[in-house]
Amino acid sequence: MRWWWHGLSTAFCLSTFVGCADGPIPYMMAMNPSMRRQWEADEAYQPTLHRQLAEVEALRAQAPRLSEEQQRHWSGELTHILQSHANPLLRAASVDTLAELTVPESNEGLRLAMKDADATVRIAACRAWGSRGGQQGLELLADVLGSDTEMDVRLAAARELGRFADPVAYQALGLALQTDNAALQYRAVESLKAASGRNYGNDFRAWQEFAEGKDPGPEYTPSLAERVKQLF
Repeated sequence: MRWWWHGLSTAFCLSTFVGCADGPIPYMMAMNPSMRRQWEADEAYQPTLHRQLAEVEALRAQAPRLSEEQQRHWSGELTHILQSHANPLLRAASVDTLAELTVPESNEGLRLAMKDADATVRIAACRAWGSRGGQQGLELLADVLGSDTEMDVRLAAARELGRFADPVAYQALGLALQTDNAALQYRAVESLKAASGRNYGNDFRAWQEFAEGKDPGPEYTPSLAERVKQLF
């Protein structure tokens, strides 16, 4: 089978760096035509996932130095991986790299990743949107928290919502408190504390009232023993 990946390697070499042999990404830079033909032959028998992962991770390290044009190009290539590659580890690595690209085109792949079939990829997308922030990230994370079928993904979304001091985040986290999963309830409380700067301890009723925009009364005051314990 002829992999589209060879085009990615060649394109990176041609569009990103001058003088491939001296570039900072050895796997990509070494791909001369004869080696690419050999790789195509090899892949008929054995996948080269380790090399593909190395290339995506190396691209991530280069992200801060890429021009806007280069970032747009690689946003498209990484989005293509998310749409076409079967291996979830490679898709998740692509999400982590997309998160380092600042051009608007990178958002398309990150949106797709939130609906990926694999939970590992969706968790990576939650991290990416938490880091990216903005109204779009807030709404996507709130939606995932309320609708995803995997608890680990919901926990990741709840964690990232702790970055958003916004009523939308509070409401989503307040709804998470109504589940019967203790880990999700704990995560929701911790994220509400982080996002709001408030502290109602582990009083779920107070947190739910706060999430609904109500006044839950005075905040929780730790006892002397609890304050001493926190010092150690």
